Amino acid sequence: MSQKVRNLTPTEPDILGCPRCDLISRIGAVEIGQKAECPRCGYRLLGKSEYRADKLLAYSVTAVVLLIFALTLDFIQYDSSGLTQSMTLLDAAWQLSYFHEKLLAVIVLLTVILYPLLYLFSLIAVFVALKARASAIARYCLRLSSHVKPWLMVDVFLLGTLISLIKISGLANVQLKLGFWLFCGFVAFLLVTYYLVNTMNLWSVVGKQIKTLNNAKAGITAREQGYKVCEVCHRLVSFGVSDCPCCGDDIDRHWWRSPQATLALILAATLLLIPAHWLPIMETVRFGAAQPSTIIGGVIELWQSGDAPIAAIVFIASLVIPVAKILALLGLMALARWQTPQAVNHRLVLYKVTDWIGRWSMIDIFVVAILVALVRSGTVMSVYPGAAAIAFGAAVVLTMLAAMSFDTRLFWREAEK
Repeated sequence: MSQKVRNLTPTEPDILGCPRCDLISRIGAVEIGQKAECPRCGYRLLGKSEYRADKLLAYSVTAVVLLIFALTLDFIQYDSSGLTQSMTLLDAAWQLSYFHEKLLAVIVLLTVILYPLLYLFSLIAVFVALKARASAIARYCLRLSSHVKPWLMVDVFLLGTLISLIKISGLANVQLKLGFWLFCGFVAFLLVTYYLVNTMNLWSVVGKQIKTLNNAKAGITAREQGYKVCEVCHRLVSFGVSDCPCCGDDIDRHWWRSPQATLALILAATLLLIPAHWLPIMETVRFGAAQPSTIIGGVIELWQSGDAPIAAIVFIASLVIPVAKILALLGLMALARWQTPQAVNHRLVLYKVTDWIGRWSMIDIFVVAILVALVRSGTVMSVYPGAAAIAFGAAVVLTMLAAMSFDTRLFWREAEK
């Protein structure tokens, strides 16, 4: 694996479509350090970066090894009233399942452990398959990594863990065990891999033998010429073809990118936010006395205890972001019908920010998962998940899906009318 990715790439595809605005562009040779952007919306269609495949493979393998060891060792330990309790990383999901919060347990397990492992194993398989010239396996694994990528939340979980420690630091002596530090190393290597991997550069490698539709005209949208743009590899697909010939992605699966689907997801998330903020998200039992806590109650508690910065983070992530995201998506849907071509870029920036910040609302769910797994000393001191936890977790997932289903191509279609 000593070859650089650029040495594995002969020529780039001549024609690529923009999944953001649907414009077709003709791409020439792209050198190392250069990138090809959509002339209309600035979306990065192709880029060549200087990196070695063996280095990325080493990062990916290191991250996997660190996570495997982190799963087998104690994560956090606390001492309170003479009782010592510890938890592993897996306990964050298992304890939620024990208290019949199986959906929350699945969310934590997928976003923190299984999806990151699947993402890393997919990248490892891509690099190995490229070396072995197994292009079909490389295409499948690269497509899989693209679908898993938006759901990686290890950094959010790590921040939620730190907030959990601050919440209970005044009630118990907390110790960070080896599993925690190994998990921090895993997060670091995963994020480095995440940001160094040039997905479109890899697609130019694994899809180099796929015939492109060179008869399509640049400067005109794919829709006007009877084509669809694959959202994974940006190749053009003729109407009537369900699977992309390059990456194999199901093009017809993107039917849900419609205003109707976005609106339905937004309404469902809005309804779930009502019980999520009204009902207690967790319940703390100390010496037999139960103290339910709502999301806003937890923010007030952090503020009164002197942890104003942490209270601000939780307030923004749990209250401001979900509501702001819903309002922003509704506003974008309305503004898409009454705008000029000059205003498109402003709407696009708002959408990109809205799409990016949504995942950080999961902080409260991860805080609950950590506290439920760690603080379980019977009537002396225990934390139990509240009824609002499942509603809030589902609302966050729905708002993320709503942002993914929002069709940004509407900006240009309406502006061109």
